[in-house]
Amino acid sequence: MSNRDWDKELAEIDRRLASVPDEPKAPARPAPPAMAAPTAPAAGAASAAPGRRLGTPAEAPGRRSMRTQLALLLRLAFGAAVVAALIYWPYPSRCGLGLGYYLALVSVLGLAGLATSVSAWRHRAAFVHALGIAMIVGAGVLGAREVLPKVGYAFPTPTHPASWACG
Repeated sequence: MSNRDWDKELAEIDRRLASVPDEPKAPARPAPPAMAAPTAPAAGAASAAPGRRLGTPAEAPGRRSMRTQLALLLRLAFGAAVVAALIYWPYPSRCGLGLGYYLALVSVLGLAGLATSVSAWRHRAAFVHALGIAMIVGAGVLGAREVLPKVGYAFPTPTHPASWACG
């Protein structure tokens, strides 16, 4: 058996539990940030906003600037243009150089989707982020439709043959 005196051990545990208060302490509040000291305005210049706490953002966290919204929409528009170009691709993309160009544009779509979703994540634009992820998934689907028959994973069809080179 064990050489421990369990009565002593349990008495020690009871003693420690008795010394702990019943009510948990309220979490300590961090000290409020320092207030920005009002500065004397320079000649003809407006003064900094007095009373604004240091380290707080200048704009509300839920609001995005017009420039940010425009940048996000331009990324989406670029992705939509690439999707339209891929859907209405006028050149043969079954094999050879045409297939290379098509897969390069599919890669551009994937990178555009990645850039859109990362930028939207940073600016907390959930809907644009979801559309960026949809562009990434779409690029994966369009690329897989061409690549998988050529690597032997999917059944080749006349529009998606098993060979990389024409001839």
